[in-house]
Amino acid sequence: MKIERIIHSVVVLVMALLSPFAIHLSPLSAQTSMLSIGVRGGGHTYLPTAAVGAAGDVQPSIGVTGSLDLRYSLYGCLANRLGIGLTVGAGVGYGEAGIKGTNTDQYTNSDYLGNTIDYTIHSAFIQKDRFTKVDLSLLLALYLGNFTVNIGPRWMMPFVSSSSFTIQSADIDAYYPLYDVHVTNQLITGKLETPYTQSVTPTLPQQNILMAMELGYEWYLNEITCLGLQAFADIAVWNRQSTNPLTTNPLIQVAPITDVSNPVPAVTVNPAANLTVSKRYLDFGVRIYYAFSFSSTRETRRKIPRDTRLHHNRILY
Repeated sequence: MKIERIIHSVVVLVMALLSPFAIHLSPLSAQTSMLSIGVRGGGHTYLPTAAVGAAGDVQPSIGVTGSLDLRYSLYGCLANRLGIGLTVGAGVGYGEAGIKGTNTDQYTNSDYLGNTIDYTIHSAFIQKDRFTKVDLSLLLALYLGNFTVNIGPRWMMPFVSSSSFTIQSADIDAYYPLYDVHVTNQLITGKLETPYTQSVTPTLPQQNILMAMELGYEWYLNEITCLGLQAFADIAVWNRQSTNPLTTNPLIQVAPITDVSNPVPAVTVNPAANLTVSKRYLDFGVRIYYAFSFSSTRETRRKIPRDTRLHHNRILY
């Protein structure tokens, strides 16, 4: 297969660069080619960076993730029960990620009599993004006996997404400096019933480059098939951020009181896009997979070389 020849050439190059003893790489002639299909499941979130000047805090909110992946691996044997190779893979799945935090808005309005009203609004919020995703990976793969380690880059792109934004609590305090009076959470100066939820335009990070890390163990069913279990974690090291045009509107906006016949100000909830300048993906969990090889995996990966000296000693004895 052409892809096998390419992967083998890359494996040889990587191993030559990694080992200062390139002369000892002849065991690469003992190769293991494996095809595996697995499922991944666990947690999914963002690592957000709050915008400069944001009044409050922004934290990760953990959702769930799950995917199906297909991989092809080619290993070369470095030494007894030790090997190195490359794994190429592709996956498709579902993810949820979000942010949560608190925010404080402060601004000045007026009523229909011209009285100044100083607003201070404390709120708690959460935003959830739901999306399907695809990924491609190229990982350096190592094994020692039945233990496996994979590490390397993974490209991930979300698509078919939706987002919801919820104000969990809101305290709207209207202060009249002229009368030294505070009016809190009243219809005449602004009130928001919580929890308040609305759909918003998704602003997901696009074209993500993740650093993938996997550590696990394999159980061999026979000479060519095995079951594997791995713990994994992926963290974004780069992405193309997708954002809406930023505005200077507060998160919770109370309109001036202008209608004499109905002096109830409108209360508007604006998107939380202004609260963060970047969001990086982070996911973690476990991967369960079934794999089979195109040669006797147990022979090429697990066989302990014979020591002919033991045979000679037995004859002498």
